[in-house]
Amino acid sequence: MQPDCDVLVLGAGPAGSALAQALARAGHCVLLADQKAFPRWKPCGEFLSPQCTPYLRALGVDEGLRSAGARLVHGMDLRGFGAHAHGRFLAVGGPATAAGCAVRREVLDQQLLLAARSAGARWLERHALDALVRDADGAVCGAVLRTPDRGRRTVRARWVVGADGVHSRTARQLGVQRPLRWLDRLALVTRYAGVPPAAAAEVHMFPGGYFAATAVDGDRFHVNLVVDRQEMRAESGGVDAFVAARLLQTPVFAARLAGARRTEPWRGTGPLAFTTTRQTAPGAALVGDACGYVDPLTGEGIYFALFTAKALAQALGSAFAAPARAGRALRAYERERRREVAPRLLLARLLQRGLRRPWIAARVLAVLERSSALADLLITLTGDAAHPRDLLRPSFWRTLRRERASAPAAAPADNHGNHVHDR
Repeated sequence: MQPDCDVLVLGAGPAGSALAQALARAGHCVLLADQKAFPRWKPCGEFLSPQCTPYLRALGVDEGLRSAGARLVHGMDLRGFGAHAHGRFLAVGGPATAAGCAVRREVLDQQLLLAARSAGARWLERHALDALVRDADGAVCGAVLRTPDRGRRTVRARWVVGADGVHSRTARQLGVQRPLRWLDRLALVTRYAGVPPAAAAEVHMFPGGYFAATAVDGDRFHVNLVVDRQEMRAESGGVDAFVAARLLQTPVFAARLAGARRTEPWRGTGPLAFTTTRQTAPGAALVGDACGYVDPLTGEGIYFALFTAKALAQALGSAFAAPARAGRALRAYERERRREVAPRLLLARLLQRGLRRPWIAARVLAVLERSSALADLLITLTGDAAHPRDLLRPSFWRTLRRERASAPAAAPADNHGNHVHDR
């Protein structure tokens, strides 16, 4: 049976839209589907690490994001357990810049979706995966989608790609998704108005979790509360009481929000930790958070999405050019993803394990407070401006020293955590 498209991409977040654009630009017939109507609200940290910038530029959306009010983020303030450390993003290798950016997720997703459609990808809004379709040999050859009118639509495709996020239905149907039960965390997300913006993102730690926050476009201030899911389950007083109790543990952050107005309800998402045993199967592949996810604290999720989208687009291009060697091309994609992402995920997991032990978090913050060089190094690594393997290169350390000497010093902060030059 003749396929309806070359590639069916399930999920129109950053990974799905970036992949759809790249494949459509290359002349392939791409069908992009998502269960939501766009623009749509999506729980997210709304911070993009510095390494995202060259990808956004290549996708043609960087100017649109700036026009929409995306804010530059030059580093991170880390507070908790009586300590305060500031780390700067340093451009120490590759095309990464020395700043990330913060923007509402619905703005980012809409810009990327429009770019994919402009490149020629066809769009199916409010179409959700019901079941993968397989041929007589067990290879994926399409999908049955639930339509907006609750009907069913079968789409035949040469390749089906799951770009459907951390709770990927595609990964579950392929039988490759596994939860990381030690990291059963929940995120509560909202926005405020009236918080003075700062040039850095903020992380305020307390025993059992942390607040992560950053100013986004307009007068909006994004707040993310991450806690163990069992703590939220044990709360009997409602979300507002739960958040208020955590703010009592972070007085500096509570002072930041004291004169602000919450503009949206608290929304929850979780659990936040999954892995996958494989990222490809005959006729199918996974990209972005569908490949596996660990709440990374410093915004690596969007970078992982854009990196894996580019790598998978190249692999599928090779598969179309030489169908007999498609398996080899997709295995190369898995290796490339593993080489780039696995060390960063390992670092993220170590950070998360440390945050679950207050005495470790307190000691690490105390060390970072005393050593701005270590703080800059940690923030640069977790912000994707450098890769952990770069630590083995002598040239990296020379570049790091040079960039630290030339980078602007962190602005002084007042007792409420506000950076003086941002007022």
